[in-house]
Amino acid sequence: MKAGHDTPSGGTAGGNDPAAVPITAPCLEMFEGLAPHELIGRYRSGVERIDPRVLDLPDETLDRPFSADSGNGTWSCRALVTHLMDVELLITMRLRRTIVEDSPVLEPWDEHAFLDSRLSVSSPDALLMPAGACLAVVHTLRQTNATVLVQLSDADWNRRAMTPLQGETTFRGMMNYLTWHLEHHAAYLRAKLDAMLGPAPEPEPAPAGGCGAGCACIGDAETSE
Repeated sequence: MKAGHDTPSGGTAGGNDPAAVPITAPCLEMFEGLAPHELIGRYRSGVERIDPRVLDLPDETLDRPFSADSGNGTWSCRALVTHLMDVELLITMRLRRTIVEDSPVLEPWDEHAFLDSRLSVSSPDALLMPAGACLAVVHTLRQTNATVLVQLSDADWNRRAMTPLQGETTFRGMMNYLTWHLEHHAAYLRAKLDAMLGPAPEPEPAPAGGCGAGCACIGDAETSE
């Protein structure tokens, strides 16, 4: 599987871009070394790595692309989360076909056609989804798919398929890629938001014996774990 790069050809930012923010993203090889149950756990919790500030952006900011020299990738925040949804839908069906069919030949898709289209880029005839709706699709797919993943045998994880560009792959290889893919783009999203909004505030530590102000378990430390 080939990673999509955050450099679509459609649109450049006007004015001065914020300074680039260092991006720390995981490498694909890290996911290849996880045991299946560890990979499933990482896959299920993927949306938790998305910076929640994206849900509060006004449309003008959500749709703002970056210039090529910004260092944070050129896609707008909305294009990024829409891309995450599109890839999740595509690879989920590829995974299901690989379980059912013997060595299926998986269909190609033009990710940049999607990224440059009115499904991702603001225009008078745009067909845009809220960022929260895109992420809800990703989260729901991952939670429901995990109920199947935990039942797979070793033979299932090793089932094979043919991809359009990279040739033969396995069910496990696609899962490695899909889990990595979200975390990779989540790192770019955080960098974009940090550049526009400044670093996210650190969460306040919970008081001893409870989860925070107003929590009913404060003072009931004997039953907490």
